[in-house]
Amino acid sequence: MQRGKRKPAPLRVVVDVNVLISFLIGKRLGGFLPLLRDGRVTFLISPPLLAEFVDVAARQKFRAKFPVERAHELALAMAGFGENIEVEAGSPRPLSRDPKDDYLLLISEKGRADVLVTGDKGLLSMERFGHTRIMNARKFTDEFLK
Repeated sequence: MQRGKRKPAPLRVVVDVNVLISFLIGKRLGGFLPLLRDGRVTFLISPPLLAEFVDVAARQKFRAKFPVERAHELALAMAGFGENIEVEAGSPRPLSRDPKDDYLLLISEKGRADVLVTGDKGLLSMERFGHTRIMNARKFTDEFLK
């Protein structure tokens, strides 16, 4: 009797708000939304991440770039298909150069993320946080989505 190949465990990923906004501006959601649904990637989310995303996406400067409804659609998809990791917006100890970014590292740590995708230079300069690799969207796409 031949055993079937075991499906690899989904890649556990945290996506920074700046990358999500870039997806909306660049109209590249077509490649992003299926990742939420097909099980190859588990997106780790948290209330602070979703709140920041909705807040940033609603800013006036983005109104000409994408409809705010598109941002709400993405937030709902992430909430529905993502794995919620409960973290506070701040950190009891500094984890990065910018304390406002520490919640992303806390999600990564608590959620056992394989990858944190960001465009933030301070986070990218860290390259790793514990088990989590930190990379930009292009590198993530080249390495995991082709």
